[in-house]
Amino acid sequence: MVNAKLKTPLRVLNKLIAHVHFLEPRENTKQRVISSMVMIPLALYAIFYSVNFFIFLAIAIAMMMTVEWLDMIRREENQTKWRAIGLFYILIPIYSVIKIRMIDSNILFWMFAVIWATDIFAFFAGRSLGGPKIAPDISPNKTWSGLAGGVIASILIGLLSSFMFQGGILFFLVASIFLSLLEQASDLLESKFKRLFGVKDSGNIIPGHGGVLDRLDGMMLVAPMVLFLITVFPSRFGI
Repeated sequence: MVNAKLKTPLRVLNKLIAHVHFLEPRENTKQRVISSMVMIPLALYAIFYSVNFFIFLAIAIAMMMTVEWLDMIRREENQTKWRAIGLFYILIPIYSVIKIRMIDSNILFWMFAVIWATDIFAFFAGRSLGGPKIAPDISPNKTWSGLAGGVIASILIGLLSSFMFQGGILFFLVASIFLSLLEQASDLLESKFKRLFGVKDSGNIIPGHGGVLDRLDGMMLVAPMVLFLITVFPSRFGI
């Protein structure tokens, strides 16, 4: 009976893996999908149900990011400069997500919804439609069609999130679109760092995804901006 119940979700999972593998034919496609299916429920639990677990995760992530950053810059001559840059690059977004979580878990969910939707739609739109590259010297896989797909996804999130808060449709449409563009710029910034340091991935701790910095690159600029929006427009979020 259990096996029969599992057949449908397993078929859906296999179809999803096959489609992703078709768009990006790598050997680790299965690992990428399974890793995502494990990480997202953990993140949602931490966002909605446990402040302490979220803070624990955030501190653990900050430590792993630091290890990855130090490993990436190990061949650089000016260690003091790059360590200082890494300190701000990692601690500011980590502080921001912890602060947002303590203010309102719904705001944090909105932020991650924009990031996740942008990443997913940008991937599928970019791989399916192709077209001109945004910055081929920095990230050869990023296309303008992918950027457009990410923005379209953010519009949907903006419409839905306007029902969660008091800010109104226009505010959350504009904010979500802006965060989507910032998320993709944040992704390019991480790619630029990796190009400078001559590495393909920041690490290999997450199966199929690389390092923690690779997986959370979109958050690095978005989280401080969301905290800024909360500070400047608290009434829009019902605070």
